[in-house]
Amino acid sequence: MAKALQPLEDLGDILTPTDVQRVLGIGRNATYELLASGKLPSIRVTPRRIIVTRQALEAFLGLAANTSIAGTP
Repeated sequence: MAKALQPLEDLGDILTPTDVQRVLGIGRNATYELLASGKLPSIRVTPRRIIVTRQALEAFLGLAANTSIAGTP
């Protein structure tokens, strides 16, 4: 049985890779490939902890108009 997608509106401003998986409906490997490639900007907080801002995910999905991700104009 397929897992239900998580609506982005139900999440906070700071997301985990698991949150990203649930929103996008993709697997763990695909999620970490997106993060490693930089296609979806993330922040490595510790060697084992990665976070994604809601703003970055919205920009990746094309939902945010005229938003900038930290460090970009």
